Amino acid sequence: MRYIEPAPLSRVAEIAARVKPVEDVLTMPTWDALGYVAARDIGVPHDYPPRPRAAYDGYAVDSSLTPGRFKVAGSILVGQYRDVKAGPGESFYVTVGAFLPDGTDAVVPEEAVEKEGEYIVVRQKYNRYDNVDPPGAYAPKGAVLLKKGYVISIFDIVGLLDVGVTKVKVFRKLRAALISTGDELIKPPIDPDEAAELVLRGKVIESTGSLVEWYIKSFMPYVELAHREVMGDDTEELKRVIEAHLPNVDMVIVTGGAGPSEIDHFYKLGLPGLRGFRMKPGRPTSVAVVEGKPIFGLSGYPISALHGVIRIVEPVARRMANVAAGSPSAWTYAVLTADVRSDMAQFLRAKLEYKDGELLATPLKTKHHSFTDPEASGIVLIPPGGAKKGDVVIALMYRDLRDLIQP
Repeated sequence: MRYIEPAPLSRVAEIAARVKPVEDVLTMPTWDALGYVAARDIGVPHDYPPRPRAAYDGYAVDSSLTPGRFKVAGSILVGQYRDVKAGPGESFYVTVGAFLPDGTDAVVPEEAVEKEGEYIVVRQKYNRYDNVDPPGAYAPKGAVLLKKGYVISIFDIVGLLDVGVTKVKVFRKLRAALISTGDELIKPPIDPDEAAELVLRGKVIESTGSLVEWYIKSFMPYVELAHREVMGDDTEELKRVIEAHLPNVDMVIVTGGAGPSEIDHFYKLGLPGLRGFRMKPGRPTSVAVVEGKPIFGLSGYPISALHGVIRIVEPVARRMANVAAGSPSAWTYAVLTADVRSDMAQFLRAKLEYKDGELLATPLKTKHHSFTDPEASGIVLIPPGGAKKGDVVIALMYRDLRDLIQP
């Protein structure tokens, strides 16, 4: 067995440059786009809201007639659209989110009126758009809500649907084949008592491939497993399986049989590429590129294989999937960059960024309750009484801050 000096991790970029990125673009309903990568900048097709919308439960009135006495001509609830117009001196009861009828431009809170039968009395002056979200208040027409290359998260879906974006263009997901090799492997499901006995005889319950599968599903949603297999240490059979599936997938991941031993699939198959990297654990990790498609060889040891996925597989896959920013959902801690004054607990969108070894959270000033700010990458929890610049707060990061994993 010849010894090959492991390659430095910086050579991962060389591999990434040789793979073939996905070009296929799909148009799909926004609610089905979770985990896909945006193929275009996604903008607002119209001002949202498209017309004045109540920001308070109360009575829609013509502000120029306040203070005054108004006849209640009807009601409009959120989700309803009524093609009606308030006549001079008329008002309509509206709930939060309801579109105001023509002829009105302000909402008087329900608790601020005096009721006199079918009339209400407004004692103070109101101005245009008081307690109202005017057209474009949430997002003006053309505003970019999601950038090309962003992995679409559930937060993005909520925000896009909230402003009426019902279709998106996305890159198709990468297709991967995951093959676990090893004569010692036992493939679940199997009777637990029988499995325990086999382990005592030197067998190993297959778990490395399951760990790799978990990581892909949890942190690489733009990859789908098109084939999953557990097999023995038969190099010729492995070659047959790879050749059979490679035309139908974008990448192949093999666990086990990677390292300086008699069972080294990459060595015995003669695959061109890098064999071994300067990393610990996972030094035997190897990768080859065949017709623009990577074939990864990972260690059979779970922790080593996981390191290989994070350091080698993921950055290459991100390039192939056209990923500019992923979509993790993780609670963490961040340092506020500005004071937040509040008498009550607050839930604020924030721009999260790393600087000088700290995760900083800059609260964003928004007027609406959706996730439609393209600058936002997370939310922060502000305790009752507010928080000051420099305070550490709890943050939920929903946008990956990495352009590409750096080895």
